[in-house]
Amino acid sequence: MNFGEFVKENSKRYFITAVLFFFFSVSHASFPFVGETLDYEISWGFITAGNARLLIEETANANELKIVSRAWNHSLFKILSVNDTVRSTVSADSLLPRVFNQKISEGSYMRNALTIYDFETKRAAIKDTAYKSSGIIHGIDTVITLNGNERCILSAFYLARTFKFEPGDTVYFDAIGGIKKYKLKVICHKRETINTALGKKKCMVIEPVIQGDGLFKAKGKLTIWITDDEERLPVLMKSEIAIGSVKASLIGVKR
Repeated sequence: MNFGEFVKENSKRYFITAVLFFFFSVSHASFPFVGETLDYEISWGFITAGNARLLIEETANANELKIVSRAWNHSLFKILSVNDTVRSTVSADSLLPRVFNQKISEGSYMRNALTIYDFETKRAAIKDTAYKSSGIIHGIDTVITLNGNERCILSAFYLARTFKFEPGDTVYFDAIGGIKKYKLKVICHKRETINTALGKKKCMVIEPVIQGDGLFKAKGKLTIWITDDEERLPVLMKSEIAIGSVKASLIGVKR
C-alpha cells in the first residue's frame, strides 16, 4: 500500500509508544506483524538503561487483537526505578482501539489510565489517576466525544507500519491523548541506511509533530527509523530530552 495514495507527560515516559496516530482502515490480511514480539535495548548516551518489549497477538475473540508494551530499567541503573506497562485491545480489522490501559510506575510516581472507546456513540470513557507517595496528583473520571477516527498510541504505532512512506510525505489528522484532542503532523524526512543488531537496514526516517499544545511540539523531539521493506520494522527510536537523548534500539524479533 503506497502512503502517497492515502490522504503520536514527558518524553522519557512516552517516547517508545507515543509515535504515530493514523485513522486509515486496512484489512487483517495486511498485518504481517500479528504474533510478533519486538525486544528493545534502551540507552541514555553510552549507558544501557533498560529494556522494552512490544508484542501483538490474537485473542480468544477473533474480532480483536491484543497489544502490550512494557518498559523497565536495569538493576544497575537505579537513578529512577521504571516499570511501565501499556495494554490495548483493538479491532482485528481496522486496529481501532476498544480498550486502552496505561500503568506507569516510575520512582514515587504512579499512574493508572483507562480509556474505553465506543465509536458507535462516538464517546470515550476515561478514568485517569496519578499519585505520588505524598498523595493523589490528579484524578479524572469523564466522558469525551470522538470524531470516529481517533487511535490510542499502541494502535497507531502498529497501523503506521502498514504504510510505505516516501521522502517528503506529510499528513495531518486528528489525535487524542487522555482528554486532549490535537492535530498531528507526520513527516517522512528521508531514506537512510543504519547499522542495527539485525545488520544494516535501509530505513525511512519519520518524525511526528503535534500542531499546538501536545507532546511533540518542537522539531526533533522524536525520530523513528522504519525499515524500507515489507516488514517495516521500527529498528530505532530516538527521543531528545533536556540532558541528551534516549534511544530504543531493536535487538530481537520473534514470530
